[in-house]
Amino acid sequence: MPQLRQTWDNQHFFKGTDDPQIATAIAEIRDNVGQISMACAPFAEYIDSAETLPEPEFDTLLGLLRGIHQTRTELNKQLGNVRTYITTALSVDAQDTHASAIMPTLQQISAEVSQALTPMQVFLNRVRSEFVAAVVADPVLVEMAFLLVHQRKLRDQLLSVAEENLITGLAVNGLHTWGNLYTELAGTLKCTVNGETMGLAKAANLQSDPNRETRQAAWNAIRNAWTGHQQTASTILNAINGWRLEETQKRAQVRELHYLDRSCHQSRIERATLDALMATTYQQRSIGQRALKAMAQVLNIPQMAPWDLQAPAPTIGEPKTISFDAAITLIADAFRQLTPEMGDFAVMMAEQGWIDGKPTPNRATGAYCTRFSDPREPRIFMSYAGTMTNVITLAHELGHAWHNWVMRDLPPMQTYYSMTLAETASIFAETLVRDALLQQAETPAQKLEILWQNAQSAAVFLLNIPARFEFEKRLVEARKQGVAISPALKTMMADSWQLWYEDSLSDYDDMFWATKLHFSISQLGFYNYPYLFGYLFSLGIYAQQDNYGADFNTLYTQILRDTGSMTAEELVTQHLQQDISQSQFWKASLSIVEKSVASFEQLVDN
Repeated sequence: MPQLRQTWDNQHFFKGTDDPQIATAIAEIRDNVGQISMACAPFAEYIDSAETLPEPEFDTLLGLLRGIHQTRTELNKQLGNVRTYITTALSVDAQDTHASAIMPTLQQISAEVSQALTPMQVFLNRVRSEFVAAVVADPVLVEMAFLLVHQRKLRDQLLSVAEENLITGLAVNGLHTWGNLYTELAGTLKCTVNGETMGLAKAANLQSDPNRETRQAAWNAIRNAWTGHQQTASTILNAINGWRLEETQKRAQVRELHYLDRSCHQSRIERATLDALMATTYQQRSIGQRALKAMAQVLNIPQMAPWDLQAPAPTIGEPKTISFDAAITLIADAFRQLTPEMGDFAVMMAEQGWIDGKPTPNRATGAYCTRFSDPREPRIFMSYAGTMTNVITLAHELGHAWHNWVMRDLPPMQTYYSMTLAETASIFAETLVRDALLQQAETPAQKLEILWQNAQSAAVFLLNIPARFEFEKRLVEARKQGVAISPALKTMMADSWQLWYEDSLSDYDDMFWATKLHFSISQLGFYNYPYLFGYLFSLGIYAQQDNYGADFNTLYTQILRDTGSMTAEELVTQHLQQDISQSQFWKASLSIVEKSVASFEQLVDN
């Protein structure tokens, strides 16, 4: 059996961040951008008359679109490979000077691509529906169908070609620079835990330490590190949200669009679905609170504190460390209960060097799954330290990777799925692993360890994620009135935690706005509720196994494959014949969580 690897092997793309081939690739990309720019330029002449475009012009413009589409597909492969390579390098070492120098260039090129395509995009948003029907019917352009139709839903938010290009160009050195600053800070800040100086990624792992004093020391160390830079962190948040509000206002020439409506459009869900999801969860927030209270009982403490939220289940004797190889085997065996191919895939990821989990000094915090474009290969980044939490995180990211893998034969534009549907696959994978472990558990201690994970998830998804959502809403509303300084941000965060956690915690983490990366991602606002959506949505799908029997894996795979060409509502209507804009769907999923928490409470009481 080939050896499992815990570090990336990306050398068949480039030999290093100083590889001269990167400069060659960037030069080729710029050439393709130039070709697209010239090919798209003629569309500017048709924009004013787009709504009354004569049919005789259709064939000429469809021909232009085919050429642009094919060039864009090739360009996206080239740019995707370089961008993924540099991003992954910076994750492993935030102080990689070569990668740090290249990243702004790639962001600039991405802006140039967007600017080059703008005349065509504006035209396609404004053109009469008969031309759109011709595009959708074209065998070469058909893969654009869903994205084109979905994009046209916000056609009244479109500005002129010059204005769209101005916004895109300014964002490179404006909006996205703030996000870059946060990432750089998170990768370079140091903190001291029990006398040892370390990066934030290592300290974050210590929040899963079995020793409560160590967890609290790590939590305080991370908090103190960011407190020393809270002015910078608050400036980042204000700049990003101020930019978004200003852009939204400029686009409101025909219709004023609520920031949540824009987010829902990005997430490919209806506002009614988001409202039903959040309202139903709030009504049943006690499920998450009960999970925390039972966890406190197991830990023999009056109440859980913020530094206990990632605590492992108590064990007898020395805490068990799970090796990386053992984690892969455990996850693969669980995946095989759905289908052998999914389990073999998990092993292949480690054999091929497509997972990087080995701690490094200047490592970025968090975990993610990304992919190279040509060939289509997924990659996973995390910091693996052998805890059960790490195992579940690895399963989560392997779920994302499997999602990418089952779509690898589809046309590229049909593989761009929204974050709501992305989190479905990852949390489904977590559930597979937890259920497999629970089935294997023979002793109360073993059952406790798995049910603890379920309870922990209930608390995260039903309380922490909604608290993040509540904070971000409050932040945006406050930013409309002016700059939200650090004390105000702390109050907003504490109030948001209080709304959801109530008395299930002894303290609220009022610095969470600084310590959590998600609030400072410049590319996407409201990087929170999709996790709750994915959690409950995946449980709803998971619960269908008995109904479909041997056909369930086919159903699940088809759902994953359609995530790039349907809205969430369309996906559920077609494959499950249900309506996610109504509370009944979410209540059914929440009942699954409630049963899991009740099982945990029963075990604890006994």
